[in-house]
Amino acid sequence: MNSQNITYLSICIPAFGRLEYVRNTLSSIYTKDNICDCELSDFEVIISDNDPSQTLKEVVKEFRYNNLHYHSTDSEGFMNSYHVLTYAKGYLLKLHNSQELFNTGSLKKMIKLVKDQSKKKPFIFFTSGLLMSGKECKYDNFNNFMYHLSYFSSWSNGFTIWKEDFEKISGETSLNTLFPHTSLLLTQYYKSDFIINDQKLFTTQFVKKRGGHNKFHAFSIEYPSLIDTIYQEGYITLKTRKHILLHLLLTYLPLLFFNVRIIKRESFSFDNFRKDIKHYFPFGSYYIVIFLSFIVPFKIIWRKFKLKHILKSQF
Repeated sequence: MNSQNITYLSICIPAFGRLEYVRNTLSSIYTKDNICDCELSDFEVIISDNDPSQTLKEVVKEFRYNNLHYHSTDSEGFMNSYHVLTYAKGYLLKLHNSQELFNTGSLKKMIKLVKDQSKKKPFIFFTSGLLMSGKECKYDNFNNFMYHLSYFSSWSNGFTIWKEDFEKISGETSLNTLFPHTSLLLTQYYKSDFIINDQKLFTTQFVKKRGGHNKFHAFSIEYPSLIDTIYQEGYITLKTRKHILLHLLLTYLPLLFFNVRIIKRESFSFDNFRKDIKHYFPFGSYYIVIFLSFIVPFKIIWRKFKLKHILKSQF
């Protein structure tokens, strides 16, 4: 096949409203610096809009590139993260959050990675500095990959899947409706090669007063249930299961509590959290989350400092 006819990377963006954020994200992809070293045929951008008003359609029209495609769907909620992948034609399908900006040089790095790995086809996950290493690490089994990725396997923006692997998965019936991307990730346990790329490829646009569902329930019941299932099925060890849930308890849930209950920068529902957390977490976990939430500001400051150094070392 002529390499000029190959779409290596599909950037798949599920979206509902947030017009300015989507516009900024598309602008960051199509900057001169990002596309000057790439052929437009090397990648495509897919917008899957599940807003019945289709207001994003006009935003997409502002970007006159033949590799940008808009689709309207009646897919509900987070299941749009599955449906956007069905429209893609590239070798590697990358799920992309509508508020995540591409940093300069990121597109080139991603396309190069796809080209380099197109024969071996390891499972690839982009953590964009969340692991605070800024490095690319390789693993030779699913258990080690999950141990090091930890609860970040819940982050939809990091998810990718090779199109030929995606086409092997039979429909959406077994997908968790809050974490369809994580459900897809967990089907890849059979692979023998995995890559976690922690280079700072993206910058998050802060969305004011995010809300709309019970995120505490999602991360105290729904996501842990997925981790528990792959443990019960023998795909990860007890050590890995404990590590992921402990990391979630000590790091993410206090951050969520801080944002929602203390500074109220987000408006996710808090209903039944005190009861829900008892299901997968040890006795006293509710109070551990509250205590650790007061340490969050110091961790945020340290994280920003560390990420600046990671970014400087890459670009």
